[in-house]
Amino acid sequence: MRYLPSSPAEDRALLDTIGVKNAEELLVGIPEPLRLKRPLDLPTQGSEQEVAWEMMRMANRNTRFCAQFLGAGAYDHYVPAAIDAMVSRQEWFTAYTPYQPEISQGTLQHIFEYQTLICDLAGLEVTNASLYDGGTACVEAALMAVRVQKKRNTVLVSRGIHPFYRRVLETSFAPHDGLKLVEVALKDGLTDAADLQAKLGPDVAAVLVGYPNFLGAVEDLTALAGPVHAAGALLISVTQEALAFGWLEAPGKVGADMACGEAMSFGNKPNFGGPFLGFLAVKDAHKREIPGRVVGQTKDLDGRTGYVLTLTAREQHIRRDKATSNICSNQGLVALRADLFLQLAGPEGLKGLAAQNAAKAQYLRSRLLELPDMEPVAEVPFFNEFILRYTGDMAAMQAACLKESLLPGLDLGRFYPEYEGCLLWCATELHTRPMIESLVEILARVPSVVA
Repeated sequence: MRYLPSSPAEDRALLDTIGVKNAEELLVGIPEPLRLKRPLDLPTQGSEQEVAWEMMRMANRNTRFCAQFLGAGAYDHYVPAAIDAMVSRQEWFTAYTPYQPEISQGTLQHIFEYQTLICDLAGLEVTNASLYDGGTACVEAALMAVRVQKKRNTVLVSRGIHPFYRRVLETSFAPHDGLKLVEVALKDGLTDAADLQAKLGPDVAAVLVGYPNFLGAVEDLTALAGPVHAAGALLISVTQEALAFGWLEAPGKVGADMACGEAMSFGNKPNFGGPFLGFLAVKDAHKREIPGRVVGQTKDLDGRTGYVLTLTAREQHIRRDKATSNICSNQGLVALRADLFLQLAGPEGLKGLAAQNAAKAQYLRSRLLELPDMEPVAEVPFFNEFILRYTGDMAAMQAACLKESLLPGLDLGRFYPEYEGCLLWCATELHTRPMIESLVEILARVPSVVA
């Protein structure tokens, strides 16, 4: 496909249509100090090699962390070298969009395998080809729920859902005519059962609950499913750390009607913020309302196994105003990496990795609580993230960690005023005992705040 740039006149017409003066106004979501207001400082007539050297010099100015204790939706896991070696093999990539199966078998096969693995992990019968990220997966799940429930127009969202996911819901779900988004409070880091019960009504189509939630706590889906289902609503689990599926019971087996969230932890690195990999799995009864693509397995006239798109209306590609969703593509490369990662790990390997995450998070928490400035917040079950209150000088602590190239946990006060002074810590299989001991040693040297 050729790249056809637009002319200045066409650019002006586009900007006038959407009501902005210039392209810079489209960047208002980016903080002013982070916007570059000059051309890149690169050699104007340098060779490719000279430009590459200059870019490398600039990149070396970035802080290289020797250990990261920050999760909050983007997790640093080990990616086997085999994935990078296998992901570009030509048999996985075929020449055209998958709705022409005769020339798309490579792409269709790995999507089918990915779907099979996600269904197995979620404990549900059907999943789609993949979504953009965890936030848009939440939106698609919520929109699907109101389609399935037909006369119900309200979705309840636990305050424990990732704050960015809730922002995406506010942007892409709530503005729809007649749809309502209602927040459910937290109590001790978990969804408040009493507040949930009070807000359940005949207009509620679904309830979105974290599993684990943004605060690291593992919600009791079985306990929540009772009142949710009694009210005629659907329970949707939202998982931002997919590796937790190696440790926790599949959400579909403990009451969830849908499972969605973020799966970039499978074979993908954070890479300064992406790409991510949204997933959505549902019960078989709801499959005809699932957005995006679904790949199925079949036999050709000679009895050979083949793969085709199924339950995918042409509206997804052409008649967009009639489509159930604006998702008409999938995160193919990212999903392929997840497929390869899960198959290389296998069931026991995934359990082993998850067990390492859980054990190292427990150890990190126990060592941090030995420090005089660290206090527990709530005794709730968690996977690889947890909250501790820091009573010392937060700025001094963060500066001390950064000086030693350690990235501390997330300051939760940015998103939850009630957790001002609290940190969300994360540990994965990449955290060694020396890394944790080094962190504890550095924090022990930070002067305590004198009352």
